Amino acid sequence: MSDTANAHRERLSIWPYRSLSPRGFALVMAALGSLAFCIGLGFFLMGAWPVIGFLGLELLVVWVAFRMNYRAAKRRQTLTATENAFTIENIAPGGAKNSTSLPTAWVQVDLTPGDAPDMASRSRQRVIARSHGHTAEIGGFLHPAEMPKLAGEVRDMVSRARNAALRDDTVDAGYSDPQTPDRTQR
Repeated sequence: MSDTANAHRERLSIWPYRSLSPRGFALVMAALGSLAFCIGLGFFLMGAWPVIGFLGLELLVVWVAFRMNYRAAKRRQTLTATENAFTIENIAPGGAKNSTSLPTAWVQVDLTPGDAPDMASRSRQRVIARSHGHTAEIGGFLHPAEMPKLAGEVRDMVSRARNAALRDDTVDAGYSDPQTPDRTQR
């Protein structure tokens, strides 16, 4: 290998999409709180004051559900393609990291099933990277409509890393690609 080993490095980070911003969350909670206050005040004036506690409990449940949703959105996946390895790093909402590394030359990226399932079906497409009996799912937390595009992007990423490795091997062997500058002469 040349002294430029792993010179090609391409990185892609993916995470779940959340359409409600923190400001939007504050506005939704303020609107729900105002509505609960008005309803609670009406029941209090009618003498049914215990309803206020249930309205407060309802607000707490909605707040906890949103907080859990935002915590789950902290999940990340970072894909790194170099000339030698394709690495998939999973980062859990709590910060725990898990990494899978596959040889770039042998990795295959598949979209399974190949045809999109119908909308009534509960099955969904998955992007799978596999090599030598090892598999890893990519973007399992994304919307099903994003899977075909993600599979194409990951395939292109791996292909570019493979091509970079082939260019380096040809330069090391003394062969020169007309499109690639000759890095063997100094």
